[in-house]
Amino acid sequence: RGAGLGGGVVLLLFIEWGTRAGWISNLTLPRPSDVGATLVGLARSGMLWTHLVPSLTRLVVGAALGITVGIGVGVMIGLFSYVRAGFVPLVAAMFPIPKIALLPLFVIWFGIDEGSKYALIALGTFTPTVVSTYGAVDNVDRGLIRMGQSFNLSWWSIVRKIVLPGALPGILS
Repeated sequence: RGAGLGGGVVLLLFIEWGTRAGWISNLTLPRPSDVGATLVGLARSGMLWTHLVPSLTRLVVGAALGITVGIGVGVMIGLFSYVRAGFVPLVAAMFPIPKIALLPLFVIWFGIDEGSKYALIALGTFTPTVVSTYGAVDNVDRGLIRMGQSFNLSWWSIVRKIVLPGALPGILS
């Protein structure tokens, strides 16, 4: 049970030892003891929460945007062949691009304010969400869909009662 924790502690001790011995530059990797002391100092002064709240707000807003749009696009790709033909090449082209490499473009497009930060986080969550949602919708058992059709369910009922619940585990992954 403690192997992961033990490995992390050993790694931190190795980094501490390497920075104190001079094998690792403090510019390359700061000492864990200095990081811990700074964290405690920020927490005591109250500045930790002052800086943490805006960062967490950006994370929540950007992720909510990216996940919401990603699920919508992924479901549309999974359900409609025309949407699939148009969007799968775009998503496949965007997926391997390191999102941080797009930061200069986002600053130009959205400004240096919060908009570029929200957009970059949204894009970072959008592409994996689209891929997992599309795959999950595509992997819903066709027998269940045919069964819904045989019970004369409407298209919307099949999507709402069969496809989306069947795809939910893959979407949540």
